[in-house]
Amino acid sequence: MLESAPPGVLTEKNMVSKPIKVLSCLGSLLFGVGILGFSLLSASQPYAFDAPAGDQTTMYVSSRMLPDHVLYPATMVVDRVALFISPQEEKAVKQVSFAFDRLEAVEQLLEKGKPQLALVTLKKSQHYLLLANDEARSQDLSAETLQYLRRALRAHIKRTTQLLSSFPMDDQQQVKDMLVQSTSLYQNLPSETL
Repeated sequence: MLESAPPGVLTEKNMVSKPIKVLSCLGSLLFGVGILGFSLLSASQPYAFDAPAGDQTTMYVSSRMLPDHVLYPATMVVDRVALFISPQEEKAVKQVSFAFDRLEAVEQLLEKGKPQLALVTLKKSQHYLLLANDEARSQDLSAETLQYLRRALRAHIKRTTQLLSSFPMDDQQQVKDMLVQSTSLYQNLPSETL
């Protein structure tokens, strides 16, 4: 019968496992730092759209951080992490939430006289809705979630249409193009069945 060694006594078995544990901890730490670094880098480069110029970002104290805030990339990282750790069945709903958060920021940026940044933010808002739609198509989501997505898209189209005239004439065509894409997506979603 083999006797186990008392705690704290080094044996061949725990001498081998200790370096493996240290290496796996270091590997995990490096992996986590890599993900965080990549997230911070990619958060400052919003999707395929232009990032705000340095002269468009400022530091201010407010209850809400808008894309013109210097620390806004940190908010984007938090959003991405929240989306990453969300269960699959909740991702579409979270993406819709992010879309409407960005849409609210669009209105506030237009009020602040920052239409270029508002346009970039509107593109991000629509991008989140497109991601939610992709998520809905790739997952077997409940009829209730699909109806929520359809109603959210309809509300987004309505609000974007209301904001259209607030954009400079040069940017209105881009907003109209986004509306055409959103409307097409809306029409192709399953209709509500109650």
